[in-house]
Amino acid sequence: MHERVMGFSMKNSEKRPMIVALWLIFILMTAGIAFLSFQNGEDAKKYGDQLILYLVSWFTDKTMTVKEVDSVIYMIRQSGRAIAFLMIGIVGTITIHVSFPKCKWEIKTGITAFILVTIAFLTERLKAYIPTRHYDYEEMIISIISVVTGFLVVSVITHMTKTLRETSREGSTSHSI
Repeated sequence: MHERVMGFSMKNSEKRPMIVALWLIFILMTAGIAFLSFQNGEDAKKYGDQLILYLVSWFTDKTMTVKEVDSVIYMIRQSGRAIAFLMIGIVGTITIHVSFPKCKWEIKTGITAFILVTIAFLTERLKAYIPTRHYDYEEMIISIISVVTGFLVVSVITHMTKTLRETSREGSTSHSI
């Protein structure tokens, strides 16, 4: 039996390794974010700041003030957070949509949204229970907005593809009458 996966026709046996790979990537990405989120706050900040300062020194010869350094570190940290959760949103949504092709689009989309927002919420909220870490509402909102953006990009594309496919089927059946 052939099924369409993200616009491509594939046999079920060809689809299985791709689904396993997608789940593995999604789980590893989520585990990586959780691992980084739950590390000792002081150590993570120290090593992260050193890495950021090293990278910034490659791109500028200018001596920066402490305020400028703090500003650059903050911007890079927040961009990294946004990009990581955007990618989790994209990969997670693709993974669930491809894994359950027979499930109604609305159901798998709702479940996907719940799972992704829960991951973004918990990776920040649980920091309140880790020594040397702190819960930050603003960072949680950045994570949620980013994961939802990735989710929406894939969901809109899959919905448009589904709608176009259904419309073209209806058009081809009405022409045969």
